[in-house]
Amino acid sequence: MGRKLIGKRAAYAFVTALLGVCLALVYAQRRGANRQERPRTVSGSSTATILVKAGDNFQAALDRARPGDVIMLEAGATFRGAFKLPNKPGANDFITIRSSAPDSQLPAPGERLDPSRYAAVLPKIVSREAGAPAIATAPGAHHYRFVGVEFGPTLKGEGNIILLGTGEEKSPDELPHDIEFDRTYVHGDPSEGQRRGIAANGRAIRVVNSYFSDIKRKGEESQAICGWGGDGPFEITNNYIEAAAEGVLFGGAAPRMRIVPSDIVVRGNHFNKPLRWRAEGWVVKNHFELKNARRVVVDGNMMTNDWASGQDGTAVLFTVRDEDKRAPQATVEDVQFVNNTVRGAAGALNLYGSEGQGGHRLTVRNNLFEDINGSKWGGDGQFMTVTQWDGLVVVHNTILMTGNITKAYGEPVAGLVFRDNIVPQNAYGFIGSDHAPGADSLNVYFPGAVVSHNAIIGGDARDYKARNLFPASLKQLKFVNPEGGDYRLRPDSPLKNGASDGTDIGANLSELTQSAR
Repeated sequence: MGRKLIGKRAAYAFVTALLGVCLALVYAQRRGANRQERPRTVSGSSTATILVKAGDNFQAALDRARPGDVIMLEAGATFRGAFKLPNKPGANDFITIRSSAPDSQLPAPGERLDPSRYAAVLPKIVSREAGAPAIATAPGAHHYRFVGVEFGPTLKGEGNIILLGTGEEKSPDELPHDIEFDRTYVHGDPSEGQRRGIAANGRAIRVVNSYFSDIKRKGEESQAICGWGGDGPFEITNNYIEAAAEGVLFGGAAPRMRIVPSDIVVRGNHFNKPLRWRAEGWVVKNHFELKNARRVVVDGNMMTNDWASGQDGTAVLFTVRDEDKRAPQATVEDVQFVNNTVRGAAGALNLYGSEGQGGHRLTVRNNLFEDINGSKWGGDGQFMTVTQWDGLVVVHNTILMTGNITKAYGEPVAGLVFRDNIVPQNAYGFIGSDHAPGADSLNVYFPGAVVSHNAIIGGDARDYKARNLFPASLKQLKFVNPEGGDYRLRPDSPLKNGASDGTDIGANLSELTQSAR
């Protein structure tokens, strides 16, 4: 009897094992049928590669992909639809969406994409629904990376090409996060333009090594990258950014959660407005603007061509806007604007800290402002238009403009330090509304200001209390080749070692990143 029992148990175990194997085979077969685009990239690996060819369902691939997978879009193919990035709970591995072209046919990591060289191997994602973005995010969607992909204009250029969050999220958990665009091409239509490239309302958003063009509109604003409803961090590095109204804007709307976009790095980009746009009627405003942001570094960028059109042609704006008191949290604070070149604009800087929580602690250091020319670009040609700011440090800049150093109005600026700069006095130097230029305007609009160790070309020592130099002309500064745009100081320049810290007055041009290429 014992032998019979053992035999029955063995038979039962064998049948159970056989059934398990059969079920596993059936499950594997079904899973393979449902995921037939998922060959394993490495034996034993939990990640897979999904190949999506022209005509295949890209959304289905997004829905099926698991964290760590790679979705290969066929090089040169076009995928039309309003696609959504799903929320994949529980894992922090990126799903990568990329061109199927081999790496040897794409820009190397860290290299800015040039469409003229690589467009043929980029898969193209384009919206086919009126008013809908090509890519949007489900609430809480996270860990998606696009590499070597082109994003075309929406229908009639309306809305956003890429919509990461909306600003209507009710809790931080609903924000998209860890979304990256690397070596991508985002562009509008040459004739109709595009309202916006990327709406960046989330956390840990990166846009690097990419190319934005034809972001332009008639009768309304346009931005290459704009964020108002996410708290960051944000990284925007080594991109070509071509947009009519603003290349990059943070703020400008009232997010439901009253968020302040924070921890923003904008580094090594080339902001540009093509000169042909001047005759085409696009709404042109600025290169870079903060209306609501904190802890921002703008470092090593090139900004070229900005003229009076939708506004007065000022290149860079730090202007707090509380959106008619719907965004009382709005502030612009703890900002570093350093090592940039601003070339060709009707004005350089505009500071406005009169709304929301105000403007606080802005440093403008080691920048070259060149060809800030009112008659050429259609504005006043001033260096700074400013009202009501707390903590403004302007040091070691080379500033070449045709207008005044300041145009101050409204409430005063507290804590101005203006030191070690090269700047022309021009007509009035420091001037504020309804006050005499020089000492009178400085006392009223910049109480307690430190203005020292500058080379103020054509200035008068009677207007300034501290030590400054007052060369009669630009020629006396002895630049290497000012006619050719080389503003380095010759060894015999009177500005050598003349700064408050013992270095040269003006910007150290060797530290500037020349991002235009």
